[in-house]
Parts: sequence; structure tokens; C-alpha cells
Amino acid sequence: MSIRRDTGVMVPGDPSGDTFADFLTGDARKDGRNVNILLQTIAAVNSNLELEILIVNVVDLTLELTGAERGILLLYDGEHLKVRMARDGRRKNLPPNITFSHSVPTRVAKEGKAICLLDAAAGGAMNLGQSIADLKLMTVMCVPLRVKDRIIGCLYVDSHVTSKEFTKADLTLLNALAYQVAITLDNARLLEHYVEKQRIQQGLFIARDIQRALLPAGPLEVPGLDVFGISAGCEETSGDYFDYIRLGEGRVGLVVGDVAGHGIGAAMFMATARALLRAFLYANSDPAVTLGNLNDFLSEDMETGRFMTLFYGDLDVASRTVTYVRAGHNPPLLYRRASDTFEELEAPGVALGMVRGFRYKASDPVALRTGDILFLYTDGIVETMNAQKEQFGIERAAELVRRHRDRSSRDLCDILRREVDEFSGHAPQQDDLTMILARATS
Repeated sequence: MSIRRDTGVMVPGDPSGDTFADFLTGDARKDGRNVNILLQTIAAVNSNLELEILIVNVVDLTLELTGAERGILLLYDGEHLKVRMARDGRRKNLPPNITFSHSVPTRVAKEGKAICLLDAAAGGAMNLGQSIADLKLMTVMCVPLRVKDRIIGCLYVDSHVTSKEFTKADLTLLNALAYQVAITLDNARLLEHYVEKQRIQQGLFIARDIQRALLPAGPLEVPGLDVFGISAGCEETSGDYFDYIRLGEGRVGLVVGDVAGHGIGAAMFMATARALLRAFLYANSDPAVTLGNLNDFLSEDMETGRFMTLFYGDLDVASRTVTYVRAGHNPPLLYRRASDTFEELEAPGVALGMVRGFRYKASDPVALRTGDILFLYTDGIVETMNAQKEQFGIERAAELVRRHRDRSSRDLCDILRREVDEFSGHAPQQDDLTMILARATS
């Protein structure tokens, strides 16, 4: 009569709390040759921390240590165990959908206890699945991969032949190997994640530097006007931007834009819109026609759900007037020094990329008189919140402009940014902050 033997589901010493030395007890400690093989195997496993190479080494060395026909490394992917690598004794890859006893590693991972079965196909007392019998497996061993109190996967080996009969000492050796393998695999995965994060971070830094290079490097120098702008992203890359576009003698475009969302996607959208706006303006300097063309392009070719608000002011230097088009953007403020009052430039217009075919209309010329200040901004300024969930608001911004009306545009930008930061309690920015201030000096 065929007899199925279960060597026990735990080796002496629970891996959850013991050290590597605690595993080398009983027969394993007495058998110097096996211990030497184990130490050599562990050294080989630790010789390369490149994750993919390490995974192959783990399976191959497990097969060499146990003498099994097949070895499988399973790792958790979220909540599910998945085959990460399967190899045979000839060091050949087996398909990821390899048939094996899924119930064995499932139980091992759930209970955190090793299993060793001899003449495994002969009985089903442990209720470990029909696949053992169907595959006519004679020997099966599976051990958990444990890092402190976490199970990160399992090492599984099996064979059809009886030439290599697993013993309790074999299970002890495999469990000891698994103890070290788990730590090494976890470290390798952390290293891979760190390297990947560094690579992504480096890419973001490059994107940030490119994006910053697209912004004006200093003030706009035009007769009779003091113009300065800043943009500060809440992440490495920003969906906000501002620009000065010279359109021949005596004309300059003042632009402030805000792409919905943050990060690299918003930054790419912004860079595309910036380049197209400049190209369309050089082809047709009518701002209403230009924004209509830009809107059509963005509506058709950019990612669904992306849109951009934008204010474009066409500044005629000689007459000191601004003709503007507003595409869903916050209405800029115009401070009138003579009357000590504010006006909002609120001509209607939808955000770019939302309604294909929308036709924009330019405003009538707006005169800038001596001492007047034009304040263009994105919502990151006025929507900044303090600890009491109060917004900074346009009223606070307007009062700062009024109070410091005799300061330079650069000073006003610095003051506004500092006040917004102090209002938030110096909390990390939740949105990009961008503004242009233009003072009529004569």
C-alpha cells in the first residue's frame, strides 16, 4: 500500500522571529556538507541585486539545493500570488501558466508555514487540491518568503521521480534559504523601485528645467511700462504659464494660462499650447482669430478632458491700450490710480479645448493711464486656503495691490507671493501660482 508522509508544516523555530542561525538545528547542523551547500547558495543569491537576474538565480539555486525537477518562485502582486519565475532542473524557463499545485503555496502564504509532502499523489488528507494527483507528483516542498511580519511570496519545488526523497533536513535547508532569499528579494525590489523613482525624478527635473526655460527670464522692457511676472509650480512641472510675445514694432502680447490639473501631463499640454499660440499669432495677429484656431486644435487633438483657461492681452505700446480676449480665465484686475478703484476685465469666452468651433471676440481697447496697474493671475493665488479653510481671495490681493501701488511690479509680485505663503501657514502649495503685474509709469 502506498503511504503518504507529511514531514510537518513547520521546521524547528518559527521564521517570523528567529534569526538565520536558528534554522541550522538538528540534522542540518550535523550535516556539514549540506550547511556548506546552503552557505554557498546564499552567497550566490546575494552576489547580484539586479532583480531579474536575482529571481533566476533564486530558482536555479533552489533546484540545485533540493535536487527537485521543477522550481517556482511566486511573489505577491497586490493581494494575489503570481508566478514570477518557473524553471526546470536543466535551467530552462517554464511557461508562466505552468500547471502545479496552486493550493500548496496558497496555504503556505496564508498560514506562513512550510509544507513538505512525500508520495504526494497518494492521499488527499490535507485537502491540497486535485492537481497533485493529476500531475502524479511524488514530492512537493513549499516554504514562505518572509520579511519580518510580511509574507512576500513562496518558494515551491516538486518532482515526479522518487530518486530524490525530501527529508525534514531538506525542508530545514530550504526554509533557511528562503529566510535569506526573502530579505534579498525585498531589498532588490526596494532598490529597483528607488532607481526607477530616481529615473523618473531626474526626468521631471529635466522637464522642469525645460519648462522654466520657456518662461520669460526677466521683466518686459517697453517704454512707459513696468512689467514683471512670476510662475511657481506646486510640483516639479506646472500647468501654469505666462509669456510676453513681441509682435513687431510697438505691440506685445501679455499671456497668462492655466491648464486643468498638475504634473507632466498638464506641463506637456501647456508647452503645446504655448508653441501653437505663438505660431498662430505670427500667422494672424488678430487675437480673437488666433484663440479660435488654438481652441479648435486643442479640442480635436489633445487628451479628452484636458482644457486650459487663458487670458491674452494685446498691448499697443504707443497708445498705451490693451485689447484682450478671455478664454474662461479669471478676470484680471485693473487698478485705476486716479479714482483709486478696480475694474475687472471680464469679456466672455470659454476655456480652450472644451467647445470646438467656438469663436472668440476681442474687447474694445482699454486705456492704461499713468499709475494704473494691470494684474493678471491664475486661481492658485486667490484659492489658496489657510488652516481655517478660508480662501486668500481676490479682495486680499486687490488690497495688497492698492497698498503697495507705488512699488515696482517685481516688488508687487514678491509681496503677493509672500503674503499668500504666510496666509497658508507656509503649507505646501496645492496649486500653481502665476501672475503678471504691469504698471503704467508715464
